[in-house]
Amino acid sequence: MNKLWVGVIGAVLLLTAMGVYFIASLDQPGEKVESVDNIEETTGESASVTRTSGESSAENPFGEDVKTPLSEKLMQQYIHAMSHQKVAAKEKWSFFEITDERLAFLQNQLEVQQYKNETLYADILSSWQSGDFSNAVSQHNAIWNLQDGSIGEATGLLSPKEEEAFKQDWGKETR
Repeated sequence: MNKLWVGVIGAVLLLTAMGVYFIASLDQPGEKVESVDNIEETTGESASVTRTSGESSAENPFGEDVKTPLSEKLMQQYIHAMSHQKVAAKEKWSFFEITDERLAFLQNQLEVQQYKNETLYADILSSWQSGDFSNAVSQHNAIWNLQDGSIGEATGLLSPKEEEAFKQDWGKETR
């Protein structure tokens, strides 16, 4: 019986120490923490808090307080969420309106950080900055595949009318 109690107390102490270490490592003083609002199709959870074009912070035009340079995962998430403005898909769990400010911010991240899929991101951002969204379906699906997406594959481009309706409908859903 004593051995059982020693084991239980040891396990509790170990778990407590691990919890304290984990919590302490989440938010170091003066350091920005990567957003937890970006749970996406890769996890199957729709817990993301999305923002539209009206919200922004001084540093990040996506309106989130995140560590920069952006992680690969967050770079993908921002491009993916913006692509939803242009593509038809059965499910869309995130959305950020495509703006010049956001495109420039992401382009700047490519200049200060190296990414595994940097060429893909640069090609997407370059075409979008020039107003070319003709490949948005394949661009969305390329990012979606990198995120191991299983739901929400893009199936076509939205017409300008459908795009406006999507932006208006999304704004109503997030209010």
